Amino acid sequence: MRRLTQGARIPEQSLDGRLAVFGAAAIADVAMAVTAGATITALACVVLVGLGHRVSWRGRNKPRTLAGQSLLGLLVLACLVYLVADLTIGVFGGALPQAKFAVLMQAVTSFDLKSRRNLFTHLWHSALILYVGALFAWNPYFLPFVLGWAGCLFAFLYFTRREGSRGPRPRLARWTVAWLVVSGVLFVGMPHFAGRPIAVPLLVSIPLSDQSTAEVLPSVLPLVGSAPGAGDEQSINLRVRGRLGEEVMFRVRAPASAYWRGYTLQRYTGQSWARVSRVARPISPVSTDLSADDEGPIIGTLPQSIFIENPVPADVLVAYPVKELYFPARGLALVETGTVHSPIPLRRGVNYSAVSAVRDLSPQHLRGAAPIDIQAHVLDLQVPRSMPGRVGDLATQVAAGKTNEYDRVAAITNYLRTRYRYSLDTPRLPSGADAVDRFLFSDRVGYCEQFASALAMMLRTQHIASRLAVGYSTGQRDNLTATFTVEARDAHAWVEVLFPGVGWVPFDASPGFAELPGNHLPARWLLSDLSPQLAFTGLAGAPGGAAGVGGSLLAVAVLVLLVVGWRRSRLIARTPPVRSYQWAQRWLHWLRLPARRPDQTPSEHLDLLQQSAPAVAAALAPLVRALEDASFAGFEVPRHSCLQVARAGLRQRLPGPTVARPGSVEG
Repeated sequence: MRRLTQGARIPEQSLDGRLAVFGAAAIADVAMAVTAGATITALACVVLVGLGHRVSWRGRNKPRTLAGQSLLGLLVLACLVYLVADLTIGVFGGALPQAKFAVLMQAVTSFDLKSRRNLFTHLWHSALILYVGALFAWNPYFLPFVLGWAGCLFAFLYFTRREGSRGPRPRLARWTVAWLVVSGVLFVGMPHFAGRPIAVPLLVSIPLSDQSTAEVLPSVLPLVGSAPGAGDEQSINLRVRGRLGEEVMFRVRAPASAYWRGYTLQRYTGQSWARVSRVARPISPVSTDLSADDEGPIIGTLPQSIFIENPVPADVLVAYPVKELYFPARGLALVETGTVHSPIPLRRGVNYSAVSAVRDLSPQHLRGAAPIDIQAHVLDLQVPRSMPGRVGDLATQVAAGKTNEYDRVAAITNYLRTRYRYSLDTPRLPSGADAVDRFLFSDRVGYCEQFASALAMMLRTQHIASRLAVGYSTGQRDNLTATFTVEARDAHAWVEVLFPGVGWVPFDASPGFAELPGNHLPARWLLSDLSPQLAFTGLAGAPGGAAGVGGSLLAVAVLVLLVVGWRRSRLIARTPPVRSYQWAQRWLHWLRLPARRPDQTPSEHLDLLQQSAPAVAAALAPLVRALEDASFAGFEVPRHSCLQVARAGLRQRLPGPTVARPGSVEG
């Protein structure tokens, strides 16, 4: 402990090592500016960190003063005041206050970096900032920041290890390349995390409050023509459809794909759907038991982390059914339909996490569901009187011969997918016409709202409880980072069907989307979830799969080849005298005896060692002769010579009546 304390007080004299630490800090701040959007704060702190390193370098040999330490303490206190003020009432905009606090603290502490331990702390502080930036990185372009930071880390270890070191220099380049190759192979081949989020309660997000200045939007997605209705209802008009753009609405990091559900609609009026007020109960920002009573047994979980890019309505977007939620706002309400309602709309920068339940949605399980209680689900079975009877007749014809609810639902879904065409260019719905009747018997072309409305109404005519679900489809998947980029044009509508004992199950009649429900189990291998629809349709339900097994075998094969090649290169490059001599030097270094410096030849080191430890020098002499004569044939290395050096070194260091002390004559 005394040696560690003294080492912590010794100023670090390596300018190259300090430059490497500054490079790591600058890379982390720039990564934060690029990914999280805190551009001004991060880039300004890069300049401050550079100034702080300059001040620390010039004053490395000067003692710390009371005035300087007091000033640093006041700056740290100011950073804490900023954090509390921005977290609670959003004085400075409330945008990523925790991340900005970490960047500001790095800038403050950079003015007092004297010892190697201080530099180590500063280096790992930058690693924390790099991690926060990685939370908002949604594509492989973040990899250069990670590699750059790793290069600075190895450079710092190299330069600080070289100065004052008594042992051989580390082969940094070879170990760096080996580390990069092995870590890349393991990333591809090893199972990926598929459980609940590790640190979801630690939200790096904008806190939402009633005083937020976020843009207020109607509580409906920009999916179709929509307008607020009377009271607490919102309506979706099936007569018009607006063109949706390619702007990114939000991003999701999840190990498997799913539909990101916002809310449900129950009342169909002939030309629109209305969202009806349902019973809701308040929940806390950190809720860990949100499963409904009528849901079936859970066979897995699907964790998600969502980052909002553009303002979205107040309904929390998450895979259904949500089991756990970690949200940066109070006043949440859980509606009995499974929708989580936020007190205000979600603006850019909001980040939250959730864990959804994965149920057994196999055809065998759904076919065994019990009949529904019609009296308890009148609203979900409602059919307007104005709807023509031929809609029900068509549903009866399609479902003829099906003996259970699942087969009837599957038959009607497949009929709509194969007999009708999907297009955004649809004829305008005439005034007074029924949207479902017009789609089925006249237009025969429509978008997701028409397909979902037709499926729901045809199911209701067969006394099957159904409702319209509104949200977003899976979006574009980046398989390397396990993220989904969801754009405005991914807004989607599908149908949820009630199966008693299982719960509400999604079905999608729109061509080009997943037809039947799936388990969306997280794929445990990088190569086993190449398609955004695999997990939703249940094809990736088995962990790994053929592609996953192939990826693991490839990873093992590459790793074995690397180990064999590394061992072969070591055997070729290091002859027996060299290996024995290097092991002897390691023993001297571990026993705190004079080891050979880089500027010494083996003979010069042996002469120096004879003055302080003659017995150790006598044991090392055969190795030195073998090393010098290694180029001549016929020279045999003494057996166990490096172990003789170790024994002589132990006798030199351990107390005893017959042990020679350094600098004395062995008697």
